[in-house]
Amino acid sequence: MTPKKQGMNPMNQLWLHAPVSVGPWRWLRVAACVWVALAVASPIFASATQGTKPSAAPPTGKQTGAPAKAAPAKNTGKDAAAETKKHVFMLPLDGMVGIGLRHDEMEKVEQIADKIGPGQVIILRINSNGGLVIEGDMIAESLTRIKQKHRLVAWIEKAISGGAFTALWCDEMYFMPEAALGSITMLTGRTEVSAVREEWKERVAEACAGGGRDPLIGPAMVHSEVELSYEKTPDGKVTFYPDAKHTYVLSRSNENLDFNAQNAEHCGFSDGTAKTEADLYKSLGVDDPDKYVISDGGKKIAAEWQKLIKDCKEKVPLLLRKRDIEGTSEGGVTQLQARIKNNQAIIDWFKKCRPEMVYELGVGDQAIERLKEENEELRKQVKELQAAPRDNRGN
Repeated sequence: MTPKKQGMNPMNQLWLHAPVSVGPWRWLRVAACVWVALAVASPIFASATQGTKPSAAPPTGKQTGAPAKAAPAKNTGKDAAAETKKHVFMLPLDGMVGIGLRHDEMEKVEQIADKIGPGQVIILRINSNGGLVIEGDMIAESLTRIKQKHRLVAWIEKAISGGAFTALWCDEMYFMPEAALGSITMLTGRTEVSAVREEWKERVAEACAGGGRDPLIGPAMVHSEVELSYEKTPDGKVTFYPDAKHTYVLSRSNENLDFNAQNAEHCGFSDGTAKTEADLYKSLGVDDPDKYVISDGGKKIAAEWQKLIKDCKEKVPLLLRKRDIEGTSEGGVTQLQARIKNNQAIIDWFKKCRPEMVYELGVGDQAIERLKEENEELRKQVKELQAAPRDNRGN
């Protein structure tokens, strides 16, 4: 006996392809229906459309002693020194905004830092070609809140479009020597979404201002017709102009602004260039072991999420194939139970790794709901077969 067929008609999946090197950010703007990204159909399932450096003294806990005993002495020596040290967290953010680069991991580091106290140092190492605008908005909210409590730094390996938008919210920014940042262009497929261009120019200008940078820089990254140049005085003061008429030209008409390490540092867009973590820590002044603790908490959080993405990408396609073939040679209850088991495994992966399932594997919310409904029906069939006389069970 074979499982009864369920309604699984494919639907178009909203999908955003990131460029190989320096390309635009594919934005999925939930609030604006005009943003339709490249549509592809899953072969089995359809998806649903979907600076400043704050510092403060560390908190001191209350000290209590047993009755009739003197209160214990305050910590001294190494213990006291450890309590006053600031912690430095490196959070690697690799991949598509909304999948590999998310606000969730930023907030996990924030929670650890909050427990230690205000004024910790959080470094976002960014390597991304862009992604989903809805995730960009959540990142903006998270980073705005985080930097009110902690020192927030962006370290750029590659920050294109959505990756650049993320970096702009950080008050401090350093580039790797071969880094690139820019091209925050809103596209559907390979066509710019001109209907929301002005709104987006304002949004990116706001992000620049939010990170303490000149808002004139933002529009030049968004729209190729916007020009940008600057003058620099001998004492290092930089003034930007919305044209290509001044000494140093960053963007001419018909080319989106992309920063490299050299021009970013020269115009003051970045705070410097650092090739290695040791170089960066030295530039930030956090390399003194008597004052700072280099924590591995951020790296652990990032590694756990990246491993989950990798495992999901490898295992879910196998489950999608197994659900159609496992148990077919036995038929009857054995086949039905195998289908239920594989369906449930797919549902469990969706709970753990929804971004990867939706945006790369094409298994969305509607597909998961259909799997749940299918499992309910299959369990009924199993009960019917098990209650039937042995001769009619089919195995």
